[in-house]
Amino acid sequence: MKDMKIEAQIDIRASYDDAILIEVRDKASGNIFLSMTMTREQFINATMNRLGCTEVKEAKVRHLERVGKEMEMGTLTFEIPDFGYKGNLTETIKLAHKHCPDGWIPDVSFSSQGSFFTGDDGKKYARTTIRRWE
Repeated sequence: MKDMKIEAQIDIRASYDDAILIEVRDKASGNIFLSMTMTREQFINATMNRLGCTEVKEAKVRHLERVGKEMEMGTLTFEIPDFGYKGNLTETIKLAHKHCPDGWIPDVSFSSQGSFFTGDDGKKYARTTIRRWE
């Protein structure tokens, strides 16, 4: 694979359970694509003792297909059955995926205040953010 130059950001956080969490984020896509956990000893060996090829406790990569691509956001609004006061989140998530345009990914937390509403026509609707990477 050819080298790709990206704008990146790094977070390094320590926790009280002897772990150092390192995350690398691609600014264009807004995605964390590398997460590593190191023990305090591993981190000190890598940084202070300048020990190359230091082992890490755990490493995960994800969403590599999005790295270097710009994130585009939109809004998806779709009709839902009247589920009553508490609603039916499982069914709403299924409907979000069903109504989402190809190539887009819906947020399915529905946690914002405006996620559910009654339209001027008296029907119930759900609203969520959708994203794609181009």
